[in-house]
Amino acid sequence: MKSNTGVNPHTVVSPQSNWQLIDVLLETEDWSMAVGRWKSDDGQWRPVLAQRWNGANGSKGNPVSRGYPTWFVLPDDTYDLYIDSSFVPAEKRSFVRGILRLSKNP
Repeated sequence: MKSNTGVNPHTVVSPQSNWQLIDVLLETEDWSMAVGRWKSDDGQWRPVLAQRWNGANGSKGNPVSRGYPTWFVLPDDTYDLYIDSSFVPAEKRSFVRGILRLSKNP
């Protein structure tokens, strides 16, 4: 469900030099989960899961950096907890596992 009062997670592209959105996996009125690519300090791009609070009443949600809505990159070792839960729709789990280069069983 897309929030009509907060930030649309499909438009969150900051920081542009480090984040590339691949797909919004879950969107509620309050928060969203996405799969994307993050540029690490070593300059390498890696696939990641990320979350954010979308905000309400015109706010930018959380996190925000330099006034722009951003995503919070989740720790790699938590991916299986999220992928195998209701946070990632069943029809997108194989897609996400492929992007993250994860096997079916940890």
